[in-house]
Amino acid sequence: MRRAFNPVQPFFVVNTTRYYKKLVPDTPYVHLYSFTADAGDAKNSAALPNGCADLLFTFTDTSAEGYLCGFVTKSDAIMVPRGSRCLGVRFRPGYLPERLGVSLPDTLGEHLSLSDLPGGVELLERAHKITDLAKLKDLLTNFIGGRWRAHDLLLQLIAEVEETGGVMRVEDLEKRTLYSSRYINRVFTDNMGLSPKSFTKYVRFQHLIHEMNKPVRPSLADLAVMSGYYDQPHFSKEFKDLTALTPTEYFGAVDVDRYSQKLIYV
Repeated sequence: MRRAFNPVQPFFVVNTTRYYKKLVPDTPYVHLYSFTADAGDAKNSAALPNGCADLLFTFTDTSAEGYLCGFVTKSDAIMVPRGSRCLGVRFRPGYLPERLGVSLPDTLGEHLSLSDLPGGVELLERAHKITDLAKLKDLLTNFIGGRWRAHDLLLQLIAEVEETGGVMRVEDLEKRTLYSSRYINRVFTDNMGLSPKSFTKYVRFQHLIHEMNKPVRPSLADLAVMSGYYDQPHFSKEFKDLTALTPTEYFGAVDVDRYSQKLIYV
């Protein structure tokens, strides 16, 4: 049975008043989201690795900003103005709208202003009038027009990795697809800007975060085993590398009750 890949940004949720999330299955979008930045908290929201690029719009009474955010390889602070109304779209791994004129490797670790991208100013102006996530999807559909930067073999390889929750080696991809490891590495590097080994690490990490955000949290030892890590020290080291927090510190930073109350599916 295929495992669903639904990457999350938990610090975006806990540092907002309400985080509305609309899943968009069987499309190049993972989900659409909206939130209002919590005026009571510092607005340095940390983005965690998830292998996805986002479009993020932020609106205040005096400003309207839009960014194409490439996926990060480590915890990265993203400034969100206090009290701002935010809209966003998360693309599935391997997808990016062709109309924006950039490739995934161009966006790796970057926050590109929409004002510098083809059609970005018009998109931002139209998004400013949007208050409903369904209307945001309509806007994106009209803007993108079904034209995507997406490499067919890369998408097949990504699906294989997602199916196992990121517990897969390049050698396993060789056996499943009959392509050489050298070619698989080139497909990932040329079209995503990172290696398949790195991508599998981020998919595994995101499945781990889902487990850690559940109301009943497993022990660290159990988390390490169920997420496919060699042992608990390997799990703890990689977690600290990706989040700048220890697993115990993460548990203290993300209160599961507040998280579940603020995350609203629409």
